[in-house]
Amino acid sequence: MAEPKLTPMMQHYRDVKARYRDSLLFYRLGDFYEMFFEDAVTAARELEIALTGRDCGMEERAPMCGVPYHAAQNYITRLIQKGYKVAICDQLEDPSQAKGLVRRDVTRVVTPGTITEPGMLEEKRNNFLMALHHRGGCYGLAVADVTTGECYATQIAWGNTARRVVDEVARYRPAELLVDRDLPDGAELLQPLRELLHIRPTPVSEWVEEPVGLSERVAPYADQFPEGWELPRMAAGMLLGYLEENQKAVRTPVERIACYTLDTYMAIDSASRRNLELTETMREGKKKGSLLWVLDRTGTSMGGRMLRKWLEQPLLDPDAIGERLDAVAELKDRFIVRNELMEMLRGVYDLERLAGRLSSGIAHARDLLAIASSAEKLPSLLASMEPLQANALRRLREETGDLADIRDAIADGISPDAPLGLKEGGLIRDGHDAQVDELRRARTEGKDWIAEMEARERERSGIRSLKIRYNDAFGYYIEITKANAAQAPEDYVRKQTLVNCERFTTPELKRLEAIILGAEQRIVQVEYDLFCGIRDRVAEKVADIRRTASALAALDAFLSLAEVADRENYCRPTLSDDGTIRITDGRHPVIEKLLADDRFVPNDTLLDFDENRTIVITGPNMAGKSTDMRQVAVITLLAQMGSFVPASAAVVGVADRIFTRVGASDDLASGQSTFMVEMSEMANILHNATPKSLLILDEIGRGTSTYDGLAIAWSVIEAINDRVRLGARTLFATHYHELTELEQRLHGVRNYCVTVR
Repeated sequence: MAEPKLTPMMQHYRDVKARYRDSLLFYRLGDFYEMFFEDAVTAARELEIALTGRDCGMEERAPMCGVPYHAAQNYITRLIQKGYKVAICDQLEDPSQAKGLVRRDVTRVVTPGTITEPGMLEEKRNNFLMALHHRGGCYGLAVADVTTGECYATQIAWGNTARRVVDEVARYRPAELLVDRDLPDGAELLQPLRELLHIRPTPVSEWVEEPVGLSERVAPYADQFPEGWELPRMAAGMLLGYLEENQKAVRTPVERIACYTLDTYMAIDSASRRNLELTETMREGKKKGSLLWVLDRTGTSMGGRMLRKWLEQPLLDPDAIGERLDAVAELKDRFIVRNELMEMLRGVYDLERLAGRLSSGIAHARDLLAIASSAEKLPSLLASMEPLQANALRRLREETGDLADIRDAIADGISPDAPLGLKEGGLIRDGHDAQVDELRRARTEGKDWIAEMEARERERSGIRSLKIRYNDAFGYYIEITKANAAQAPEDYVRKQTLVNCERFTTPELKRLEAIILGAEQRIVQVEYDLFCGIRDRVAEKVADIRRTASALAALDAFLSLAEVADRENYCRPTLSDDGTIRITDGRHPVIEKLLADDRFVPNDTLLDFDENRTIVITGPNMAGKSTDMRQVAVITLLAQMGSFVPASAAVVGVADRIFTRVGASDDLASGQSTFMVEMSEMANILHNATPKSLLILDEIGRGTSTYDGLAIAWSVIEAINDRVRLGARTLFATHYHELTELEQRLHGVRNYCVTVR
């Protein structure tokens, strides 16, 4: 028996779906995106919408569900959040002009890492897409935010590379991670990505990974990679190829790939980021209660992302740290200037993401108006920055353009009331283009024009009964009775003869007819063409917009740090050359903020590379040992990001890495108890810590018998003191009072006891 033949439309749907098996296919039919067969069942369940059916040439109706075209973004967002990809198949021609089946094809595949719609994004957080390329135990890493055009690349080719990759992925927390298809499925890398960071890597297609294609895609950026950085080049090629495969008609906004080495910033492993709650809390994963929650007083989305970046990437260069501290200090002292700048920045839109949409060719009229509105604030903002003297602030002022030509081009051409859609008309300002003005008048004043012409023709011909009429078959025509037909002017062209009258036309009437009847369709196209011309001219200046956006983001971050320092009574830290960490009246910034009316009891701390390398802290439960240790790590991190710190005085020796082993946790899903997780993290610390590192260790040796635990804790302190090349600075909290003997046995170990009064 012959297999039932699908209708042409359903066969086309099947053909398109076959190319996008890993995505839910949104197939445009009129005013709806429809889904069929298995996609319909999945989407109906996940979106909680009605599942119906459609005749498709088969014996049984095909399962079908749909969402309105104008509301599709909300539904796509929900599917992306649930981990799905969505392929959008649009109509490529006007259905009224189509001969047969309307041409359709996929114009874009929406994935977690390629989202560009503002409503689907977190404003103060980058939406990163990351690619990993692997060869012989070494890794190339490339990461980009398609909404801002940022792109970074690095190489991890020494040490415990898999662990360092996990830590670097944890720093970016990408929305989507691409890996090459032969990446080994080892416990050291893929298992922590899936289980610790909750990231499910996506193997790229063979087309994306094809070597010749990788080289071609990255060729425009070749001079931006250091000599020998082949793996990061390949990773960048994978990333760009994936964007090309999924973005289709959307241009890739990446203009520059910034390469960096891992020793540019302080290394913070994934466990330490979680324990210190830098950007979100451990238990609830929320911003409130994190260090970023305390620091973020930014007025712009791009400033919020810059502040997060600084917090996640503390500096190692004392000169660069000092420049940031100088900027914060000046803004802290200049209260009036600081408030002026903060107020003006609140009126600046997200220029980074607007520039990304502009560079991608998807900016709409309101995006351009937002750019122009932001540009209007720049002259006043630059004037307020004029008296600032800190090197970093003077540099930011130099990098901030006034964007006057961009502002004028947009303001002169784009209507302030322009709609969101580009094919609705109303995009172009009145008076900008004579043709648009005429078409608008035709649309609104067409009847008046015909009436005026009728009056003129009656006067000219002397025929009082002359009329201008309209019908669908002939359009507009001049009608004269048979008795007056001989008086018709010479330029009248006979159009139709009836029993009682003659119908004529003239060149002027033809022109008016063309204008009036074509106005509605033509004005939309003319306005769209004019808008695209303005958008293209503005896009030529996208580098200026990006440079200004980056400067304003940094200024906003500096203002936020200065505001917090002023309001919360933070002090400027001093950087020590000898590695000493000396904190007077130190406070934990988050706990102090959460306590509100209760008073936080400050603490003093001294760590150095001599007699105070390892501090063993004992004391009762709930005495604050963990808080005291965490606040030392947080104050060190704040100082190296260029922030003032919660203390009355602070001297901070730069730490190359911060490691923490705090709190009980297990990973039973992968067969690891609390004890095994602790031992695994402790082994990582001992293998990777250096003399310049800062170690925060809490209750090492729990989860086993008393004497075994004591032996483990004892040996860990000995290993840190001896094996880590003369010892890293360490705070070690314990209930094993026997460890206090180490003060007499090991040089550099000191005992402290927390008392509660």
